[in-house]
Amino acid sequence: MQKKSKSKTKVKPTFLNQPIAKFSRPPIIVFADDAVTDAAKLMRDKSAGSVLVAENTSTKDQPIGILTEWDLLSKVIAAERDAAVTRVREVMSSPLQKIEGEARVSDAMRIMLNRGIRRLAVVEDGVLMGTVTQSQLAGGNRRGSTLPITESIKGHTCPYCNSNFATRKKLSEHIETMHEESVFLELRDKQELGRE
Repeated sequence: MQKKSKSKTKVKPTFLNQPIAKFSRPPIIVFADDAVTDAAKLMRDKSAGSVLVAENTSTKDQPIGILTEWDLLSKVIAAERDAAVTRVREVMSSPLQKIEGEARVSDAMRIMLNRGIRRLAVVEDGVLMGTVTQSQLAGGNRRGSTLPITESIKGHTCPYCNSNFATRKKLSEHIETMHEESVFLELRDKQELGRE
């Protein structure tokens, strides 16, 4: 009697289910007491839309915030501050939003969408490993995307984060728990448009 051999086929995880650490890039770091001019030059030289801000302590460099293009535009240029005199700590965004490296891509996208941010620091066991950006995951980064931005749709797709669900009920439960604030804002906007 011959035994039937069971062939094990590996199921390739979808893009949204892969760990975010796989897509993180090494962080670009400036110090909180650096001049904004120096940070801006580093961003230019590295073609980066942001840099992480570290506090220089005696033991290690501890990340405490992030300096983005928007921070430079809104808090320095539009505020007519002298970039050579202004310190990074005065205009950075803080606290630094972090995500564990083992978290899924969909988790990172959900956090960014719900919090209205475009960048996350990726950490593993409390240690900074890199950064990930919304444009990087969506395929709009300056250096050209190497990440897939589309995948086959199965089931029902969430209109807020593009997560897929087998049933409408699971999709509804997901929206109620994860996107309650987004639904509220959408309804409020519709009501305001109706009054005009």
